Amino acid sequence: MITIKHTDEGNPKSDIYTVKLGKQFICKFEHDKFDGLALCLQRAADAVELSEWAEHALMTDSKGG
Repeated sequence: MITIKHTDEGNPKSDIYTVKLGKQFICKFEHDKFDGLALCLQRAADAVELSEWAEHALMTDSKGG
């Protein structure tokens, strides 16, 4: 299960969210809830792509599993 969860107040314009895959922490990102769901999902996707988790997954995948 992929979870995107509001975790903490960030600066006055945006809040901090985390992305988890099951119980595994993947990354965190900033988002202003007034920017809407579509932008929140895009920011989550961008944060995952830039995360160390994605880098590790790509390296593992390129080695055949």
